[in-house]
Amino acid sequence: MKISKILTIILCLALCFSFAGCAKNEADDAPVTSVKPLAHSLNIVGYAEKGEIPEIPYALGHDIENLKETFMSHIEEGSEIVELVVDEGEKDVWLNGGSMTFCYEKKNKENGISVIIAQEYAYDFSLGGVYDADDVIHAVGMTEYERGEATDEDAFFLPVIPENSECIKYSIGGYDLRFIIIDGFVSAVTLTDPENWEY
Repeated sequence: MKISKILTIILCLALCFSFAGCAKNEADDAPVTSVKPLAHSLNIVGYAEKGEIPEIPYALGHDIENLKETFMSHIEEGSEIVELVVDEGEKDVWLNGGSMTFCYEKKNKENGISVIIAQEYAYDFSLGGVYDADDVIHAVGMTEYERGEATDEDAFFLPVIPENSECIKYSIGGYDLRFIIIDGFVSAVTLTDPENWEY
């Protein structure tokens, strides 16, 4: 009799432990290549309001001549970037630093940088095939945004806009923040001062 009670208790305990082992943890199913709201704690809105992308050492409005003089001092040794390439057009000037580009209109040069284009890292996102549009929307956290097919205005820095591309647009502190999504993933970020830049 005692043996059957002990066996019953042991079987009950084994059954309880087997149920506990079968419990599903939703975090285990989350894709490892995607950042979700709780994992992305950077205050994107706070940086954008100040005209900044934290991975880039210059903000909107930064003095152009100072940028030209100091740019290479911010580049890590061994980087593929060997110089800041200046491309002067009829109305505007582009300063190409590899993964980051700065633009300004000649008539507004005294107002400093008007556009920052990031093509490698921006706002804690590694660009080019890791983060999708939903990651951006969750991370920024603002309720007001526009999402649609990318236009020439959105991706003015690309020679051709790929077919499968879209743009998520925010207006933050008087600046335009745009995330360019290509083939479902964030590929570039632009931060623009629309008062000093005509799309």
